[in-house]
Amino acid sequence: MKTFALTLFLLLAAGCSTGIIVHDEVRAAELIVDFLTGIKSEEGMKLSYAWTDDRFKQEISEADFSRIVYRLRRINQGAEIQLVGYEVFGPVELINIYASSKQSDGIMYFRFVLTGSKSKDYYLLKFDIDDSQHSPGGIYNEFRQPVSVDGV
Repeated sequence: MKTFALTLFLLLAAGCSTGIIVHDEVRAAELIVDFLTGIKSEEGMKLSYAWTDDRFKQEISEADFSRIVYRLRRINQGAEIQLVGYEVFGPVELINIYASSKQSDGIMYFRFVLTGSKSKDYYLLKFDIDDSQHSPGGIYNEFRQPVSVDGV
């Protein structure tokens, strides 16, 4: 038993020193739900912008963010947005959350790029909206339980 405990300790210590990144896809999805729920109102939009990563804020001003959100809401037509899967990239502090929504004229696809990890929490780095499906380039998994946000 002592040998097993020592071996387990050494494996954990070696794993921690090799830069293993642990992600929490459930937490990342919860944050995206909060983000999408937030952008439904003016005050929520400000809180959603505040949650973004500093690199996001360097590229997109709060005024530009508001214009992007208004465009998203106009195109999405209040449809439910369904989070469908997530993607990780090994020892990189990035996780992509993929989502889609159905409107009267087709399907809209979303990709939310979050920076962080389970131990550091997550912040929005980038998000993309497209009328064609995004192609994952990392390790992709679907969510076990459907996650959705109404009326965005």
